[in-house]
Amino acid sequence: MKILMMGYYGCNNVGDDIFVNQLTKFWESQQLIEKVFVLCQDNYYHSTAKKIKFFSNKLTKLQRLWLMLNSDFIVWGGGTLNFSSKPKNLLRLQTFTKLMGKRFCFLGVGLESFKPGTEKNLAQIFENADFLYVRDKHSYSLVSEKINYAKSFHLGGDLAFLDLAIYEKYLNKKSTPNHLNNISFSGKFWWGEGRGEFYAQQLMPLIEKFNSVIHLLPAHQGKERNDNQFHQLLKKYLPEDNCQIHSWEQPEHFVEILSRMDFHFGNRLHSVIIADLVGVPNLGIGDYPSKISNYIEKTGILAQQRIAAFMEPISLDRIEHIYHQYQRPEEFILNESNRSRECLEKLLQCDK
Repeated sequence: MKILMMGYYGCNNVGDDIFVNQLTKFWESQQLIEKVFVLCQDNYYHSTAKKIKFFSNKLTKLQRLWLMLNSDFIVWGGGTLNFSSKPKNLLRLQTFTKLMGKRFCFLGVGLESFKPGTEKNLAQIFENADFLYVRDKHSYSLVSEKINYAKSFHLGGDLAFLDLAIYEKYLNKKSTPNHLNNISFSGKFWWGEGRGEFYAQQLMPLIEKFNSVIHLLPAHQGKERNDNQFHQLLKKYLPEDNCQIHSWEQPEHFVEILSRMDFHFGNRLHSVIIADLVGVPNLGIGDYPSKISNYIEKTGILAQQRIAAFMEPISLDRIEHIYHQYQRPEEFILNESNRSRECLEKLLQCDK
């Protein structure tokens, strides 16, 4: 069995880079898998796996055609399916997949960015998919109620949970101290200065009470979409000695930095997910509903306290309450991992 993987790969996004690492490691361990081709924007991945081959998106059309002809399954995922108009490139890809007699699959996708009125667009791309695995109940209900997808349809966990071993050495096992010394914050590159000033105001009470160091940790890097663009604006409103901007080379470095924190604020979904995976108390910033709120509610841990709307004031009492009451969602994490693995195993069974 040969697989061609594609998605938001090679774009310096920590969540998608973790998907690549998790999926390729899983494929490499499966006897049924002969070869996996991975298409990515920039090929900065390091792998010694014999079955895995990375390719840059700069391939010619003939080279892409060769990859498709030499694959049995074309796989897109994980991540958020985000489009408001007809996804012409995706539909074209699916058409070629069918013409070649191949199978098209979505793995670990979320539909949190779905907007009413785009049901036809979703229906089109799912009708052309042979296998659909979504990562949350919200997406599953949406497909069940709005799309009426009748093929191989599964509810699994987020692909970041697939192999928990990569997080074990970073588990935050510190006994709960009385001080919030190190605080990480992951914003988004397109946020403006007004938002930077606002969130600095939310962080200042931590600095004043605990002399906390604020670690600005980008979950998305790169030249055009670097979250540190916003972090530079936020930094202007914080004391220089209490603020540090980070960068990372590999997603494991992001995990390692976050694991050293006492608390995390995140608007990037996978920064919040990773905080849970390494046992760091956290608060997600996002609309309601959103992929942030869907995820935190799913964990069952302090859901009401851990979800803050955009520009919602966040009191020191609230932060300290989360900090002292938070528990790593052990049962949830194991369940997400098991369900993501089960969905991938069902995909492998499709070839039998």
